[in-house]
Amino acid sequence: MGDDPTDDLLKEIASKHGVALDREDPILMVQTMHARLLADSRSAQQAMLEDYRKTLETLLERWSAETTAKAERIVTASLTASTETMKAQMATTTTDLARTIRKEVTDLLEIETTETRMRRATTVGYLNLLAAVVTFLSAVVVYWTLRP
Repeated sequence: MGDDPTDDLLKEIASKHGVALDREDPILMVQTMHARLLADSRSAQQAMLEDYRKTLETLLERWSAETTAKAERIVTASLTASTETMKAQMATTTTDLARTIRKEVTDLLEIETTETRMRRATTVGYLNLLAAVVTFLSAVVVYWTLRP
């Protein structure tokens, strides 16, 4: 192919159709107009394509920002809800544990108070003293009876 598209077109028409045209032929005006329209159409479509690309990029950036903001709100809400649930669960568990310990201590204190234990210890002490006196008296009686 040469530098001039018109020469190439004249050669192609001559080889395919067997008709020789020269540069002054009016049919070449149609070819020139057609080439010009194609070039104008190509540049217009390129401009529209560039505008469409910019619009898509803008929409994608906005969509990305909105999606990020929504995701952050969801994560924050989820974290807040989890924290509140955990605090409530900890409060409930702590209250239940304190109640259980209090009940156990109260039950233990109700069964045997310190005063009751002291009375029992005193009674046992007196009984031991009485047993010791009885044993001593028995030993004295045995000594008096076996003495020569």
